[in-house]
Amino acid sequence: MMNTKPPKLAEASLAFALLKAAAVLTRVLREGRSLDQAIAQETKGVKTPQALGAIQDLAYFGMRHLGQGQVLTRLISGKPLLSPEPLNELMALGFGLLWEGKNPKYPAHTVVDQMVYACTGSEQFARAKGLANACLRNFLRDANTWRTKALEDPLAQHNLPVWWVEQLKAGHPEQWQTVLAQAQSHPPLVVRVNSRCMTAQAYSDQLNAAGMAASVIGPQAVWIEKPVPVSSLPGFELGHVSVQDSAAQMAAPLLNPQNGQRILDACAAPGGKTGHLLELADIDLVALDSSPHRLDRVEDNIRRIAPTLTGQWNLKLKVAQAEQLESWWDGVPFDGILADVPCTGSGVVRRHPDIPWLRRPDDVAKLSRLQHKLLNALWSTLKPGGTLLLVTCSIFPEEGPQLAAAFQDNHPDAVAHAAPGLVLPTSSTGSDNAGFEASPDGFFYAKFEKSPIS
Repeated sequence: MMNTKPPKLAEASLAFALLKAAAVLTRVLREGRSLDQAIAQETKGVKTPQALGAIQDLAYFGMRHLGQGQVLTRLISGKPLLSPEPLNELMALGFGLLWEGKNPKYPAHTVVDQMVYACTGSEQFARAKGLANACLRNFLRDANTWRTKALEDPLAQHNLPVWWVEQLKAGHPEQWQTVLAQAQSHPPLVVRVNSRCMTAQAYSDQLNAAGMAASVIGPQAVWIEKPVPVSSLPGFELGHVSVQDSAAQMAAPLLNPQNGQRILDACAAPGGKTGHLLELADIDLVALDSSPHRLDRVEDNIRRIAPTLTGQWNLKLKVAQAEQLESWWDGVPFDGILADVPCTGSGVVRRHPDIPWLRRPDDVAKLSRLQHKLLNALWSTLKPGGTLLLVTCSIFPEEGPQLAAAFQDNHPDAVAHAAPGLVLPTSSTGSDNAGFEASPDGFFYAKFEKSPIS
C-alpha cells in the first residue's frame, strides 16, 4: 500500500510559514481570535526564531492585504467560497504576496512554488495543490489586468471591510482617504522616556551616539527610525523607557497627577498609561481591568519601572468591571480618573490590522452604550474639584466628540477643560519627515472637572 502521508515541511521553509500564517488568518476570521492570540496559538511548538518571525510577519502582511487577496481568490477561482474553507485564507495570502509587482516581499516564482509545496505538505489542502498552482499562474500571466479588475471592488481598493470604510467616510469626509492610507502603513517605534531618569532629548542623543537614528517628537516621546527589538533598547530593562505611541503619551500629563492624590485608572491594561501616571507623581493609584490575564500585563509593566519610582507611591490592581462599583469601590472618592474606555480601536488599525475584520457594523453603537454607562458610573466616584479624562483610541465620532457632548449634557456639574479632542492619524507629529513615519495613532481626549451644583 502506498504511503499517502504528506511530507513534513521544514520549519525554515516558506511553505511552513505560509501554512501557519494562513491558519492564523483563519482563526481571526472564522473564530474571532485577535491576531496576537491566533499567532500565539499557531506558533506553539515552533522552535526556530526564524520561523516564528516569518509566521508573524506573514500573518500581519496577510491581514493588511486581505481585501486584495480575497477578491483575487474569488475572481480567478470563479468560486465565491473554496473548500475546505481555510483554503480561502491560504489563497488570499498567496495572492496578497503576488499583488505587489515592483517591490515584492518574495519573488513571484518562489511564492507559487512554496504555495504548491505548502498544499502538498498539508493533509487538509493536498487535493488543492493543482487549483492553487493554476490560479496563481493564471494571475501571473496577466497580472495587470487582474489587478485592474480586482480594484473595481472596494474591498480590494482599501483592504478593509466596506462598512468600515463607509463609517470613516461619514465621520471624516475630508480626511478619510489619508486615514486609510495611514492604516496601511507600518507603525513607528516610539518610546516614552521615564522623566524620573532623563529627558527625551538626552535619550535621543544617547541613541544617535550609538548609531540608532532617533528624534524627539513629544515632551517624553522619542521616535526610533528603524525598529529594533525592545529588549535591545538602552535602558529598557531598567525601566528608563517604555514603548508607547506619542498620542497615547498625552493621557497622563493631561490628567496631571499630583503627589499624594488618589487616582483611578479605570481600564488599565496593558499598563502604559498606568506606568506613565506613576512616573509623573507619587500617587495612590487604583488600576482596574476586567481581565486577570490583561491585568498581569499591567503588573509586569509596573514591575519593570518600579525601581525608578523612589517616592511614596502605592498601586492596587483589581480585576473588576469598572461600571460595577459595588464590586471594587470602597466609597473613597478620587482626585482624578483616567477613563480609557473600551472602543472599536479605529485609531490603531495600523498596529492591529485585525480590528476592522473582528468588528461588526453594530459594534459602534453597542460600545457607545457601554461607554456612556461606564462614564456615568465613574463620575459618581469623583470628588468635587476632581478631574475625569475621557480617552478612546477611536476616531469614530460616536466614540469621541458625540460621546463627550452627550456626557456633558447629562451632567450639569461637568465643566469641560481644554483637551486635544480628536487626534487624527494623518501626519507626522513634530517631525519634518514625509509620510507617516512618526505620525500618531488616532485618539480622542476630553477633560472634565466636577464642580458642586449651585
